[in-house]
Amino acid sequence: MVQSETHQRRPDPAEPREDFSHLRYSRGYLYSLDAGVRAPAEHWESVEFAGGTFHWDPRSAMAVARLGETEVLVCGHVVHTGHRTHDVGEVARQLVASLAESRGRFLDDLEDMFGQYVVLHRSGGAVRAQTDASGARAMFHDAEARLLGSHINLVGTTAQAPPSRIAKWIGDTQSFDMPGRATEYEGIWFLMPNTEVTVGTGQITRVGPRPYDPLTVEQAVDAMLPQLEIQRDLLLDQDRQILLSMSAGVDTRTSLAAFSGHYEALKTFTYSKEKLKGDATSRMLSRDGQLAQRIAARYELDHTVFHLDEEESAPPAFRDVLAESSPRAHMRKLAWVYHRKLSHDALHIRSQVNGIGKWHYGHLMHHAEDHNLSAERMATLTKHGRALRKAKKPRSAFHPGIEAFQEYIDSTQLRSVPNGYLLSDIFQWEHRTAYWGLAHLVESDFTFDTYSLYGSRRMIQLMLQVPESVRAQKGLFRAIIERSEPQLVKYYVNGKKWRAPDRNIPVAEFQRGEKTYSHKKALQKENADLKKKLAQAHAGLQELRAKESSGDEA
Repeated sequence: MVQSETHQRRPDPAEPREDFSHLRYSRGYLYSLDAGVRAPAEHWESVEFAGGTFHWDPRSAMAVARLGETEVLVCGHVVHTGHRTHDVGEVARQLVASLAESRGRFLDDLEDMFGQYVVLHRSGGAVRAQTDASGARAMFHDAEARLLGSHINLVGTTAQAPPSRIAKWIGDTQSFDMPGRATEYEGIWFLMPNTEVTVGTGQITRVGPRPYDPLTVEQAVDAMLPQLEIQRDLLLDQDRQILLSMSAGVDTRTSLAAFSGHYEALKTFTYSKEKLKGDATSRMLSRDGQLAQRIAARYELDHTVFHLDEEESAPPAFRDVLAESSPRAHMRKLAWVYHRKLSHDALHIRSQVNGIGKWHYGHLMHHAEDHNLSAERMATLTKHGRALRKAKKPRSAFHPGIEAFQEYIDSTQLRSVPNGYLLSDIFQWEHRTAYWGLAHLVESDFTFDTYSLYGSRRMIQLMLQVPESVRAQKGLFRAIIERSEPQLVKYYVNGKKWRAPDRNIPVAEFQRGEKTYSHKKALQKENADLKKKLAQAHAGLQELRAKESSGDEA
């Protein structure tokens, strides 16, 4: 018989303090095999699990289920479309029953879980841990995974780990995206989605994605719409305000369409800035605000615009607590706006996971390039890599990043991903969305939970199994909207008319890379050789002039 205990979320579990210390590591957790490790805040709760202690911020729900020697712990907010429940206790009980039956059945059960959560489980003497499908509730761990936690500074300082050389390397520019699984602390690692870590050994095991099953757009939409409808019903069943941030892009209307017929249940908002000449960010935010207001008026949405130019800046103490939780800043001021003006028990629907299905890196590459990315190519595709190239740094400047990405490739068995998937897409899923995008989520955690309607492994895999040319034109999302709220496709996307995908256009037409990476490397080598020869010629000329000068004097 399954035994379980459930702790429901508490939106404001601590009295507010002037130094905002009650918000430290909001919605975080810490698991340790060392009994001496303490929680970072007094209001955190603790439970013994699988030979260790699990501490968590009660802003998140937590449940433990046991069946004989098998145990499962789930912490966070969860929607399970297979079991049609948002009760974290029920999810934990279903998972422990699946795990007691077989590991394969357990992994199958995880395919239909949405939300922002972590799962720890013990079976057959081994304790393992993994995150949600997109790493929205992050996990960092030490080398042997005796210590696991939600925030890099929480784990790094608890482990008393020294700064890593990667931290200094990242400091060369202001891009702050860590390479591979590396972190600001030596010996502390980020756990990628699609992988799990074994507690006590640190062994990484790849658990996803599942085998590739090529689909037409129509087949994918037929599979995705029921998942969206079940989620909508389960979200509406919760006693929480549903927030939807709106922009001028595709993602907003994709999420909005899922609530067709239920718009009265949504509170929507947009943040905007005055458009300044030459400022791309203000121009984008201004456009977002204008289009969002038109859509909101058309569908009679409860809509608010936050004008960031007029909002007060975050207090220094609030910024300090934010910086402790996330070394990389997204928009500290926006986090303060959220905290002051929105419900602390809301569920914020974001669309960052949709980007996995948009062929992001494909657009940046040359049509002749291999999507089987090397560690060096990964290092050049990141924001930090592009910043290094822009600063004309020598090739040696990329070495720390290349080494870190090679560690990621090797430790996560990246080359074992089933045939059919593009590694550039898996890289987008596991690194850009989960790791680089983490700062956006951590800043939101101070106020509310984040949720993605496309955030299960099954949904992400469906996005990746339609033809490349369709994904390059955002055709899958258009088809979903046309089936749910067709008028939304008539609005411009980021200032341009959104045309139906033309499946006769070769995918190469959508790739912006002017040269293959290997061609660029060859040109760089040729350029370096020419510079060397020029320097030698210049030195020779100086030597001849010196001889002529001494001859004249004689």
